[in-house]
Amino acid sequence: MDILSDQYRDSSRLDARFRLHRDFSTSQKTFPRWVFDKFDFMATTSILDIGCGPGYLWVENRERIHPEWKIVLIDRSFGILVEAHKSLQDIELKVRCLKSDAQALPLDGRIFDVVVANHMLYHVEDRPGVLAEISRVMKTEGRLYAATNGRAHLREIRELIERFQLESSIWTHHNAFSLENGEQQLSGSFERVSCVRFDDSLEVTEVEPIMNYIQSGLPSEELAANAKELQGIREFLGRQINEEGVIRIHKETGMFIAEKPLPG
Repeated sequence: MDILSDQYRDSSRLDARFRLHRDFSTSQKTFPRWVFDKFDFMATTSILDIGCGPGYLWVENRERIHPEWKIVLIDRSFGILVEAHKSLQDIELKVRCLKSDAQALPLDGRIFDVVVANHMLYHVEDRPGVLAEISRVMKTEGRLYAATNGRAHLREIRELIERFQLESSIWTHHNAFSLENGEQQLSGSFERVSCVRFDDSLEVTEVEPIMNYIQSGLPSEELAANAKELQGIREFLGRQINEEGVIRIHKETGMFIAEKPLPG
């Protein structure tokens, strides 16, 4: 099983990461709420959400969804799509859930006003191909919203992982499409690209939420093999909380807004 299939066969790993940010962020606003604040949608907007995950964006903003919006949710994981569908069942909205690879969208061209691709473009190997697909299905006046992280995102956790010699590409995969290099990549497919940043950090007062986050990034078969290293991290975090009362973690997150897809 490849690392992405292992990571995203269901939402359990995503949930561990989501809970850490939800419960210990210093911002008064959650990231999904902040993202929604940046949207500029009309009542008749048609929206494509690629790599939608379990639907956090829409569940967290359920009362802000216009009943006339037409929303298509796409993810490569059938298990996660099932969870997204269940989470959205009680919301009255026009939504379709499709299992698909972002590199070959099963959709007609020029039909979406908005495409959302949050924290997923760093996963794909052929980003130019995916951006070409996004441009193909987007209307000429359409807009892409693509959230990602900076290279220093959660650096304290990454330093801890390196110190205890835990290895997984999940810790650095966002470098392929980051706040530092994303604009350059998008500029090859869109006429206008801008970036907005989310001001936030973590102040964590418990050990297990950090441990759950770290363990969520390890392949299933490596958890037992790394039991000694994980216990070492757990004890280190426990001492730090006992001494300082809190573990402060740097966050570096934002979103690109790209407009006017260039001709292919």
